[in-house]
Amino acid sequence: MSKLDNIDYLFTETFEKDDNGAPKECSSYAFAQVNIDFSTFDTSKIKSMQYTFACTIIDSDLSKLNILNVTNMSYMFARADKFNQDISFWDVSKVTNMQGMFYGASTFNQNISNWDVANATNMSSMFSGAKSFNQNIGNWDVSKVTNMSYMFSNASSFNQYIGNWDVSKVTDMSYLFSGAKSFNQNIGNWDVSKVTDMSEMFSNASSFNQNIGNWNVSKVTDMSRMFYNASSFNQNIGKWDVSKVTNMSEMFNEAKAFNQNIGNWDVSKVTNMSWMFNEAKAFNQNIGNWDVSKVTNMSGMFNEAKAFNQNIGNWDVSKVTNMGSMFEEAYYFNQNIGNWDVSNVTNMREMFRGAYYFNQNIGNWDVSNVTNMWSMFERASSFNQNISNWDVSNVTNMNRMFYDARSFNQNIRNWNVSKVTDWYNIFSYANNMKGENKPRFR
Repeated sequence: MSKLDNIDYLFTETFEKDDNGAPKECSSYAFAQVNIDFSTFDTSKIKSMQYTFACTIIDSDLSKLNILNVTNMSYMFARADKFNQDISFWDVSKVTNMQGMFYGASTFNQNISNWDVANATNMSSMFSGAKSFNQNIGNWDVSKVTNMSYMFSNASSFNQYIGNWDVSKVTDMSYLFSGAKSFNQNIGNWDVSKVTDMSEMFSNASSFNQNIGNWNVSKVTDMSRMFYNASSFNQNIGKWDVSKVTNMSEMFNEAKAFNQNIGNWDVSKVTNMSWMFNEAKAFNQNIGNWDVSKVTNMSGMFNEAKAFNQNIGNWDVSKVTNMGSMFEEAYYFNQNIGNWDVSNVTNMREMFRGAYYFNQNIGNWDVSNVTNMWSMFERASSFNQNISNWDVSNVTNMNRMFYDARSFNQNIRNWNVSKVTDWYNIFSYANNMKGENKPRFR
C-alpha cells in the first residue's frame, strides 16, 4: 500500500449513486465487519479516500490512520451507519473535499471540534443524514468553503452555535439545514453576499426562528421552498434585496407562523410563485404593490392561506398561464380582482375551490385560452356573479365546476361548451341553480 496514492472504494461494494454522488442505498455489506489493525498500513502517500468505508461496518481503530496527505475524503463514511469511532486526532489539514464525508452515518457523534479544516472548499452533504451528530464545531475555519449545500440536511440532532463561521465564499446554501429539526442558532451575522442558491435552505427546519433580517441576499436567484414547513419561523426579512430572485415557488409553503411585512420586496424578476404561501395560515400582509409582471405560474399561490385577504387587484398577471388552486381554501379572501388580465391562463382548475367568502365581479375576464375549469368554484359558497359572457369555448373539463356552490344561480345557458368532454357533477348540490340557466352539453 506504500506506493498507492488512493484507496478509494477499498472496503465498499458497488452501489448506485444519486445525482450528488451519494450512495442511494447499501443492498448488502461487502465487508460485514472491517476489523483490521490499520497501524500496520503505510498510508503516508495516500491522497484520496473517497468512499473508502462507505456501506461498511467498521470495528477497527482508525485513530492512528495516517491521513496526513489526504486531500479527498468525499463520502468516506457514507452510509456506514454503525460507525462511531474516535477520529478526533486526525490531521485533516490538507483535505479540500469533505463532500458527503459522514453522509448517512447515522450513529456518528464524535468530537471533531479541533479539526483543522481551513483548506476545505467543499462541505456539501458532509453531515447529511448524520442523525446523531451534535458536536461543537463552531470554531472551524470554513473560510475557503464555497459549497455548503445539504451540509446538515436531516442532521436531526444538530444544534450547535456556528454563528461565527466565515461563510463569505459560499455560493450554494441549498438544503443547508433542510430537515435539521433541532437547529435554532443565531446565524444572523453570516456574510451570505456571494450565495446564489438558497432553495430549501430551511425546509423542514421546524425549530428555526432566528433573526436573519440583515442578510445580504442580493445575489440569490433561487429561493424556492426556502422556508417550506419551517413551522416556527416568523422573523422580519422585509428589508431583503430579492431583486435577482427568479424562483419563489413554495417559498413559505406550510410556514404556518410566518406573518411579516414583505410588501416592499422587489420581485420583478420572479417567474414562478406557485404554492408560495400554500398553508401559510397566518400570513396576511399587504403585497399589493408587488411587480409580478414576469410571473407565469401562480398555481396554488394562496392555497389554504386562510387568513390572507389583501388587495392585489392591481397586479399585472398578464403572463400567468397557470392559476390552478390559486385561492383554493383561501377562506377569507374577497378582494376585487376583476381587472386582472388572465388572457394567457390555460388552467383554472380549483382556482376558487373552498374560497368561502369570495364574491367579486370577474365577469369581464378573458378566459378564452382556459382548457381546465375542474372544480373551479366548488364549495365557493358565496360566489354569485354574472359570468355569462365568458368565452369558455376551449374548455374541455368542467367536472364539479360549481359543485356545492350554494349561492350561484346565474344564467350561463349561452356558454359555448362544445369542447367540454367532462361535466360530471358540475352542478351537484348547487341547489339554487335553475335548469333553464344551465348550458346545454352534448
